[in-house]
Amino acid sequence: MYTLEELKQQNDDISQLCDVLSVLMENTSLHDNSFVEELMTRFKEKVWMHLVFEDNTIYAGRLKSDDGAVRDAAKNFHNSAHEIKHLFTQFVKHWRHMAVADDEHEPLCKDCRKVFTMIRERIEFENTQISPLIS
Repeated sequence: MYTLEELKQQNDDISQLCDVLSVLMENTSLHDNSFVEELMTRFKEKVWMHLVFEDNTIYAGRLKSDDGAVRDAAKNFHNSAHEIKHLFTQFVKHWRHMAVADDEHEPLCKDCRKVFTMIRERIEFENTQISPLIS
């Protein structure tokens, strides 16, 4: 089981990867760059591991709380995870083939921006709404 500090560190790592990848993915010539691909793989693994861990630990205990506000926050957090997992799975499939044609660049960038924004919002929600419920 992770500590709250370890969860926060995971969020920091994911956020930093979002920051770096959001810049790199804008450059078409970097889509098939092995270092960018390595960072994307690391991002995918960290996000997926974090989502799975949250599912197995954070929600379970909070959904059983006697406090209705805690249950509601956990339920909202849990429900948003389903959407994120679905979109993230589609995103990963799209990025599986890093080299893209020029006409695919902008749609891919649009997908990346959407996923990075969604992940950042999730991290912010976790840090401001969920973490206080854990401590």
